[in-house]
Amino acid sequence: MVSSDLNVGALLLYKSQPAELIRLGDKIEINLILQSQTKKVRPKDIYLLHPGPVTKLDVLSPPADDLEEARSLLNGEETTLEEIAELVFNKTSVSAIWSAWQLVTDGIHFHGSPKSIKARSDEEFAQEKVRRAAKKARRESWQEFLVRVEKKALIDADRNFMGEIENLALERGSESRLLLHLGRQQTKENAHALLIELGFWKKSYNPYPQRLELEDNSPLETPDCNATDSEITTDADTERLDLTGLPAFAIDDEGSNDPDDAISFDGERLWVHVADVASLIEIDSPVDMSARARAATLYLPEGTRTMLPESFTEKLGIGLQETSKALSFAVSIDEKSNILALEVIPSRIKVSRLTYKEAEELISKNEHLKKISEITKAHRQIRLRADAVEIDMPESKVKVIDDQVTITPLSRLTSREMVSEAMLMAGSACALYAKEHNLPMPHAGQVAPNNEMPETYDLAPLVAMFAKRRTMRPGRITCAPQSHFGLGMTAYIRVTSPLRRYLDLVAHQQLRLHLKGATPLNENEITQRIGAVNATSNRIRQAERLSNRHWTLVFLQQHPDWQGEAVVIAEWGRKSLLIIPELALEFEQNLSDNPLPGSHVILSAPRVNLPYLEVFFRSKTIRS
Repeated sequence: MVSSDLNVGALLLYKSQPAELIRLGDKIEINLILQSQTKKVRPKDIYLLHPGPVTKLDVLSPPADDLEEARSLLNGEETTLEEIAELVFNKTSVSAIWSAWQLVTDGIHFHGSPKSIKARSDEEFAQEKVRRAAKKARRESWQEFLVRVEKKALIDADRNFMGEIENLALERGSESRLLLHLGRQQTKENAHALLIELGFWKKSYNPYPQRLELEDNSPLETPDCNATDSEITTDADTERLDLTGLPAFAIDDEGSNDPDDAISFDGERLWVHVADVASLIEIDSPVDMSARARAATLYLPEGTRTMLPESFTEKLGIGLQETSKALSFAVSIDEKSNILALEVIPSRIKVSRLTYKEAEELISKNEHLKKISEITKAHRQIRLRADAVEIDMPESKVKVIDDQVTITPLSRLTSREMVSEAMLMAGSACALYAKEHNLPMPHAGQVAPNNEMPETYDLAPLVAMFAKRRTMRPGRITCAPQSHFGLGMTAYIRVTSPLRRYLDLVAHQQLRLHLKGATPLNENEITQRIGAVNATSNRIRQAERLSNRHWTLVFLQQHPDWQGEAVVIAEWGRKSLLIIPELALEFEQNLSDNPLPGSHVILSAPRVNLPYLEVFFRSKTIRS
């Protein structure tokens, strides 16, 4: 806004800067006083502060008592620059008016725009002083924090500042003031690296469960809805078939504390006994809803976050009590191990618990295990003839105790294949049972690859397996029966892990309702449950995969003198994709001699970039 009596030499305000009017016209020429720079501007962009002439422009410093007396006198009233200048400086010169405007822009005693200025009331003034004191304290704390960052000597109080960068590292926030100050890109990896660098996170800290929003149900945490002893020991069934005289074997990895299945053979039928979890968990009960929210048990190298309260597992786990309640799947087969029929029976069993290694030694000696092995091997051949895809890539078990990592390669044992095939037979038989009884169930399936399976007969074994794996498409679960390409099955339902997977529990709930003659869940209700767990199940699988890689790289950090052998399994442009069989670790690296897939490479001197989950080695190709 420009006054009609605007004259050359007047003091103007232009974008918060003092300016002297030089020449009038369609555009007004001004001199920016502080920059000694001339500029042509529009009349609407300037405001007249003083008619001038501007000969000298000083910023006057009023005595604090005079300034406070002026504010107190006006106490919340509207005022003008002229009135402030008169009250504070006893004059209305150019310098006094400009200094009055500086008091307004400072904002503690007066505030507003040149057109509308108010003195702060006593209450506003007190609040503003408190606000400014707090701001000053924060600024000083920040500067002191930066000094400690430089020295890498954080204190407990620095958690207030580090929370922002931790949120970025855990993908809960998008930026960090500290990273900006240090000139580093605002990425979760850079945030992770800085947290380790400053000692705020341990070098081995695993962020992936929290990044994937699984931290609310942290490892080993018990859900809110714990089962009481009375809830667990009270069985809704009036009858259970006593199968305690039938030898049953619960075979699992060493150290497993949630066994949920066992196998038997009665001379005619293969039996798969599964923990009868649905007998105690009613549909939509608090425990059921909690399990649905968790979707599955999360297995991490550093610990386990169970899907169900530990009290349920202790009572229901197969073989954890003298006798175990089971939902038993009696699979009738012909002489070639084709599945003919299924009978589902609530039972009571007595099991022998074995590790896979113990079972491996017993298969040739125990007539029951020997027969089960023969049945499962024959059924596996049926699947292979139906074009089932077997992918035998190295696997390992990563375990962390007190941040020390151990990695144990998993051997391909007959006992492991036997148990796996028996579980597949139970799932295939259950799909047949559901079809015969028109029972809605969550069916697991997998569509065929978009491209034909590659010819692998002339490839090295691991190269061939990797080529097969690349063609496979993700599995899916629907209420409608569907084929499973990878398994070579026309239909399949997962029913053998109700302690660990929610949809297995849903399948058991359906079977229990059907056996009682009650109305089971309809297709829409099953589909809703599938939808409720899909996203969480995917995050759990991702957290397990990333956590295993994380701790494998920590293992290499803990063993900087590690040496071993890798196999090139693919070429990625200029890089090679390698796998270290003993660690089941896949990684990319530039290899100077560009070895062909199938080549063996000696590795040493690992260099780990943990935030990026990368590792690099010295390498030497020994054979191609």
